Amino acid sequence: MMKNTRIIISGFVVFIILLAVFYRGIFDNNKEIEFFNDRFGIQLPKESEIILSKKSYGAMGDGYRVYIYQVSSESMKMIAQKGRENHWSELPLPSDFSAAFFKKIEEITDETTSKLLPFDADQGYFTIRNNQTNTSISRTDVSYSSFDNMMMGIINLQNNRIYLLSYNL
Repeated sequence: MMKNTRIIISGFVVFIILLAVFYRGIFDNNKEIEFFNDRFGIQLPKESEIILSKKSYGAMGDGYRVYIYQVSSESMKMIAQKGRENHWSELPLPSDFSAAFFKKIEEITDETTSKLLPFDADQGYFTIRNNQTNTSISRTDVSYSSFDNMMMGIINLQNNRIYLLSYNL
């Protein structure tokens, strides 16, 4: 009788652990997908693959977040349409801006992460917004104060990837 009780309890514990692992995997993936929708108003398909999920924040709230999403070609058509409807700008980024912005991002993130962002992409859409007010930033001077707390979305049609960068200084 004692042996059966141990087997039942052990089985129940294993079941709870597996359930927690499964739930966390689904919850984290959905959280990252919903983050994009919350920030930019474009719903990504639930089956979007998260290629990169990196966050680094300090005790004072300074730090950054980078998500890279992979979507299907068919989903990308719908997402690109939503970007146009939401007044995203067409790529490429202005060259004088992208060079200065890349230097700033390289200082905020690590070198590997900054090189993953497609500042040279030429097919797709982008938007840059202030994190606090959610207003669009149209200036190209990266020393402008709105660039201290900003978020950027890039829809890259060349590889069906969507990039989200958000940081606070």
